[in-house]
Amino acid sequence: MSITDGWVGRRVKRVEDPKILLGRGRYADDVTPARCLHAAFLRAPVAHARITSIGTEAARRAPGVVAVFTADDFNPMCRSWKGLLDWPGLVSGDQRPLATGKLRYVGEPVVLVVAESRAVAEDALELIDLEYEELPAVVDSIAALDDATVRVHDELPSNLAFEATFGSGDVEAAFAEADVVVETGISTARHTAVALEPRGVVAEFDPSAKALTVRISTQAPHMLQSVFAELFGLRESTIRVITDEVGGAFGMKAHVYSDEVATCAASILLRRPVKWIQDRVESLQSDTQARDERVSAKIAVTADGRILGLRSEVVSDGGAFSVYPRSMVTEGIQVATIMPGPYRIPVYSGHVRVAITTKAPLAVYRGVGHPVAILAMETLLDETARRLGLDPAELRRRNLITPDELPYTSVTNQVYDSGSHQESLEKLLSMIATGPDLDKRKAEARERGRLLGVGLACFVEVTAPGVMFYGKRGAPITAHDQVEVRVEADGSVTVLLGTPGQGQGLQTTAAQVVADHLGVPFDRITVISGDTAVVPHGTGVWASRSAVVSSGAAASAAREVKERMLAIAGHLLEVDPADLEIDDGVVHVVGAPNARLGVEEIAEIAHWRTHRLPEDLRIGLSVTGEYSGPNVTFNNGAHAAVVEVEEDSGLVHLVDYACVEDCGVLINPSIVDGQIRGGVAQGVGGALFERLHYDENGQLLTSTLLDYLMPTGPELPDVRITHIETPSPVTSLGVKGAGEAGAAGAPAAVHNAVNDALSPFGARVWHQPLTPERVVRALDEAAGRSWPEPPDTPGLPSLEEDNGVR
Repeated sequence: MSITDGWVGRRVKRVEDPKILLGRGRYADDVTPARCLHAAFLRAPVAHARITSIGTEAARRAPGVVAVFTADDFNPMCRSWKGLLDWPGLVSGDQRPLATGKLRYVGEPVVLVVAESRAVAEDALELIDLEYEELPAVVDSIAALDDATVRVHDELPSNLAFEATFGSGDVEAAFAEADVVVETGISTARHTAVALEPRGVVAEFDPSAKALTVRISTQAPHMLQSVFAELFGLRESTIRVITDEVGGAFGMKAHVYSDEVATCAASILLRRPVKWIQDRVESLQSDTQARDERVSAKIAVTADGRILGLRSEVVSDGGAFSVYPRSMVTEGIQVATIMPGPYRIPVYSGHVRVAITTKAPLAVYRGVGHPVAILAMETLLDETARRLGLDPAELRRRNLITPDELPYTSVTNQVYDSGSHQESLEKLLSMIATGPDLDKRKAEARERGRLLGVGLACFVEVTAPGVMFYGKRGAPITAHDQVEVRVEADGSVTVLLGTPGQGQGLQTTAAQVVADHLGVPFDRITVISGDTAVVPHGTGVWASRSAVVSSGAAASAAREVKERMLAIAGHLLEVDPADLEIDDGVVHVVGAPNARLGVEEIAEIAHWRTHRLPEDLRIGLSVTGEYSGPNVTFNNGAHAAVVEVEEDSGLVHLVDYACVEDCGVLINPSIVDGQIRGGVAQGVGGALFERLHYDENGQLLTSTLLDYLMPTGPELPDVRITHIETPSPVTSLGVKGAGEAGAAGAPAAVHNAVNDALSPFGARVWHQPLTPERVVRALDEAAGRSWPEPPDTPGLPSLEEDNGVR
C-alpha cells in the first residue's frame, strides 16, 4: 500500500548530487592502483574476414610494452560464453575475449596490448600486422536471412538466430470481417546509448590469494562476480566487483563484454593491475546497439473504428553475437508482444525473425522494444484514423481499455494489473491545442513557411520483470533484491543496497522509503551500494525495476528493524510494543506523547548496554530484507508532440511536448520527472537524429560525435508532465517502474506529429530518423517531383497484398 504524510511522495533533493557536482565522484577512470598497466585494443578494421595471421613481434619489442595478447593466449584460460535464453530454436556463435578465427564486425577486439601507459599501448597497435582474407559483409537484415547469403558463423546452419509467432485468435477471420484494412511499414535506425561515461575496467589480480578485484562501470556487479568466477575458474568469494558512480548506462552496461573480460584476463596472466578506459570511437563501434527493427503491420477495423484484429511482421537485426545474459532476441520479441498496447484487440499474430549480421551485437537499451512497438502501433492508428475520417484521439478513445476491464489480459498474454488509459488520454488532450485553436496555430505556422503537426502516442510499459520473465527462459537473472538496514549505536542508519546507482537517484529514493518505514529522519540515513564485498546480493539495475524491487526490499528490512526497536522500547518503557510508534526518530506511546525514547537511546542500549535487556529479546538492529516483486507490473502513459516542419528544407523543429504518466505511487516526483525528461530526450534523438550508419561493406560511417547526431538543449522544448498515481495492486508499495516511459512514447509522438504536418500534402515518412532529406523527398514525391537517386531507406518485411496503405 502507499504511504502518506511521510517522506515518500516528497520532492527531496538527490543526496548523490553534491559530490558529483563538486568533482568528488569516483568513476572507473578515477582509480589507478600502484604498478598499474594500461591496455589498448586493436579492433577489427573490416566487418567480415577470416584471420590468416597476426604478427605481434614488433609490438612486443616496442619500448614500454609489457605484453601483447591474442586469442591464443586467452582462450586456454577463459571459457567462451553466449546469451541463449530458453527460446526454442535460438542459436548464436560463441563469444571470447578476443576474435578467434574470424572477424565479425568492425570494432571487434582482436589484439590486446598492455604497456606502461595508454599512449605507448596505442602506438604499439600500429606495429601489429593483422592479415586476413576479407569475406562479404552481411549488413541487410532481410538479405541476411536468404539461404544464399554468406554465413556469419560457419558452424551455424544459417543467419537466422530466432523465429517465433506471438498472439492468439483467428486473425484471418477478423480480417475477412473487416470493413477497412490498413497496412503500414516502419523502420528504426540502429543506435546506441552514448553514455556520458564510456565503459571502463580496472582489474587487479592478487596471485597470493587468487583474488580478483574489478572496478567497472556496470549495471550488474553481482552478475559479473558470478560470470568472472565461471569464466576464469575462480571462487566467487575471491572476486570483488566495485561500481562507484556510473555516468549513464541505459541497459548498455548490463552485459558481458569481450574487452572487459580480456582486461581481467590480462591482469590474471600478468599478476598486475590492468586498466582500460574506452574512448568514444570504441564506444560507438563496440557498445551494444539497439532499435535496428523493420516492421510491417496491418489492422482490421469496422467502419466506426472498432479494432477487430492486428498482424505484424518483424525483422530484427541482432548483430554478430547474442550477448550474455539477455541475448539478441529480447528487443525483437518485445516489439511483437508489446505492439497491441493499451488497446482492446481481440486477435493478433506477430511473427518475429532475428537475423545475424556483421554489425556490433544488438541488445537491450532503454525501453527494449517498446519504442518500436509503440511507433508501429501508433503510426498505424493515425493512418487508420485518416482512412476512416476520424480524429486520431477519437479512434484511440474508442479502443482504449476502460477502468472496469482491469486487470486486463492482452492478446499476447500480458496482464495489465492497473492503469488509467482513458484518463491519461483525456488529461493529455487538455494540455494541448485542439480543434479551432489548433487550426489557427497551423495557419500561423503556414504563413511562416512551416507546417505544424501534432502527434499522439498512448502506451503501456513492462516494468520490474519478475523471476518468470527471464528465469523461466534459463537466464541467470534473478528477480529479487536484498537490502540491509542497520541502525548504528548513535541512532543513525546505514542502508546497504544490493543494486548500484546509475544516476537515477536510487540512494535518495531508498532513504525516503527507509525513513518512512523505520520512522527516522531522512537526513539520518546513509546509503551505500556498488561493492559486492560489502552489500548484499542484488540483481542489478535494469527494466525500470529499482523503485519496485529495491525499495520493496528496503521497506521489508526497515519494518523488521522497527519491530525490534519497538520491542526494546516496550521493555524499557514497560508497555506493550503494539502501543508504540516511531515518528521522526522518537518512540512514543500512542496517546501518551510524554512517554518517549529517542531512537539514539534505544540504539545505544542495543549496542553497548545489553545487560539492561532480557536474554530472549532480539537486539540486533541490522536486518537484510528481500523482495521479489510480481512477475511484472505495467505503467501507462500518453504523450503529445508538436512540431514545425520547414517546408523548403525539411528540418523538423520540436516546439512543444506534453505527457501524462501513470507510474503508480511516486516515491520522489522530481526524480520521476527527471527520468521522464531524460527518456523523452533519448526518444527524440532516435526519432530525429541518431543513426549508426553502416555502409554496404559493414563500415560504420558514424563513429564519432561529429557524424552521430544527438539532440542538444536547443532541440528540446521543456517537457510538460502531468502525473496520475494509480497504485499497483501487485507491488508492496504500490509503485511501478518509471525509468523508460519517456523513451517509450517519444518516438511515436514525434513521428505522428511530423506525418500530421505532412498529411495535407499527401506525404508521409515511414523511416526513422526523420531526416530533412526524407521529409523533403516525401513532399516532393507526393507532389509528383521525382528524385534521381534511390531513397535512403531500408526494405520492409512483406505481408500479403491487400488494400492497405503503405
